[in-house]
Amino acid sequence: MGLSHLISIVGAGPGDPDLLTVKALKRLKNADVILYDALIGDEILKLANPQTEKKYVGKLNNDGQNPVERQNAIHQQFLYWARKNKKVVRLKTGDPMVFGRGAEEIRFCKENNLTFEVIPGVTAGIAGSSLFSVPLTERGKNNMLLFYACRKVDGQFPELESLLNILKTGSPVVSYMGLIHLEELSEKLAEKGLPLSTPIQILSRISQKNQRGFSTTMGEIDSFFQKHQPETPSIVIIGENAEEI
Repeated sequence: MGLSHLISIVGAGPGDPDLLTVKALKRLKNADVILYDALIGDEILKLANPQTEKKYVGKLNNDGQNPVERQNAIHQQFLYWARKNKKVVRLKTGDPMVFGRGAEEIRFCKENNLTFEVIPGVTAGIAGSSLFSVPLTERGKNNMLLFYACRKVDGQFPELESLLNILKTGSPVVSYMGLIHLEELSEKLAEKGLPLSTPIQILSRISQKNQRGFSTTMGEIDSFFQKHQPETPSIVIIGENAEEI
């Protein structure tokens, strides 16, 4: 097997087709097969050649699918199309290497001697920061940030102390998939001494036509959710300096 079956693991960005890279667009137009994720919109898929076969391989929280089995099925698609010498685009939301299982797919390609490339995409945390004018770094204020996949294990937030240490420096935490646990996480951080005045930005449907941004604080998060129901997917930015310019 060689370049004739090239597997391109492509980041599609946060949703706006105009935020695709030039290289990503070229691969879409030249693909024989596109294996696309749940959050890939029709506007992006329409950029592909009409003759290209498009196969949905998406995963959503609580959709009843076993994530390991579904990922293994995607890997088998790689093998199937490679043996037919087809050019495959594995189209992933955001960037393949930021909470996108890109590492698993790269590892599978290497273990099976499949020719592959990775094309970066704009991850939602970076896009949201720019589109809503919420700087993640700024001279004289903070020079680091943390990307965080919000999760609970046995009812606890296992990274809570690490989050607290980062936030105490004034640096922001950019939380993916964090909306569902935001009230509880804010409560736990407050119990550990983080000020209730700490700003929170909730950025919903980033780069899409119905995108919205919400500003609140840790101390106001309960009343916020009584008034607002941000749509998913959303990015949450927490931090002393996490405020719109």
